Amino acid sequence: MKKDKKNIFIGGVARTGKSTIAEKISKDNIYNHIPVDYIATSFNQNFPNCKINNRVIIDDGSINLSLFLSTIIKQIEESNEKFVLDSAHVMPHDIIEYLDKEKWDIYFIGYPNIEPETKFNMIRKFDNERSWTRNFNDNDMLELVKGLIEVSKKIKKECEEYNICFIDTSKDFNKTINTVIKDVKTAEDRK
Repeated sequence: MKKDKKNIFIGGVARTGKSTIAEKISKDNIYNHIPVDYIATSFNQNFPNCKINNRVIIDDGSINLSLFLSTIIKQIEESNEKFVLDSAHVMPHDIIEYLDKEKWDIYFIGYPNIEPETKFNMIRKFDNERSWTRNFNDNDMLELVKGLIEVSKKIKKECEEYNICFIDTSKDFNKTINTVIKDVKTAEDRK
């Protein structure tokens, strides 16, 4: 007999494939997708004093966003519906106390093992009219990528500390993303 499916939380730095994974997982209509970045942007624009922001580099706003999400997480856990949440604004150490591993599959994604120029070129190659990265000039974007790589290293270390699945998209980005989607769906089918 299959066990109930778990909710899914996907965190990590920007441009790792979190939203792509979440959208593909939720397409089978079992999961409702909540892009937490929309919530962070709304707080940043409408309630700037609450210290929840949508900065690309994860900062101190992570703790406040995690606290805010704790109420949503409780409501999700009491619901019969299943959700996938994804966020580029939360660190593992801030959210882990709110996610019950019996009820949530937790993944963090990053690219700690890539050269900044290589990731920069990948981002520019796949930029389209909806990509927020198009708003950065090349020098600023390269500096941002360097910061994201450093945050990826911190996230990977925290995931090891908290026994959370870390997915490295440094190499073979598309293949890694497709493997993760397949693995998540396969794991869910086994439950």
